[in-house]
Amino acid sequence: MEEETGIIDNNEDKITELQNKLSELEKQLSESESKLKDTYDRLLRSEADFQNLKKRTEKEKEDTRKYALQEAIIGILNVLDHIERGIKAYKESEKETLPKEEVLKGIELIYKDLKDVLSAHGLCEIECLGQEFDPFYHEALATVCSEETDNNKVVEEFQKGYILNDRVIRPSRVKVTKNE
Repeated sequence: MEEETGIIDNNEDKITELQNKLSELEKQLSESESKLKDTYDRLLRSEADFQNLKKRTEKEKEDTRKYALQEAIIGILNVLDHIERGIKAYKESEKETLPKEEVLKGIELIYKDLKDVLSAHGLCEIECLGQEFDPFYHEALATVCSEETDNNKVVEEFQKGYILNDRVIRPSRVKVTKNE
């Protein structure tokens, strides 16, 4: 009987130990579940934040595309106003004809205003006359033999070329020497 009592006491100790271990494991499980829930909630918030950021970025990109030329257009509208005033003044002029110099001066002022607006937005002309032909900047429309000029030099410009913020948007159309 003593033996049985010893076994029972030993079993009770083991049961108590196992119950304590079970309680500890249940506590750890509860903490892990709580951490997992917190992590999942943070993940959901992060996903929502990401989706909101994505939508906001798309909207900003769309607005940028939509209104990218606004500043340039406003400058061009000022030039358009000059042209309209010139047309109105010409029509209201009591003279049959205006002096050629006055008309030319008005056109040159409008041309300068337009160039200034475009230049302010990063547009510049490609300088080509007398330059070495470069297919990146020039488009050869014609060639000419000339002993007076070095080979492969631009001798005539048919149409101006332009660079917009370091990118060629239209090459100069030119005539090039070929001394062969």
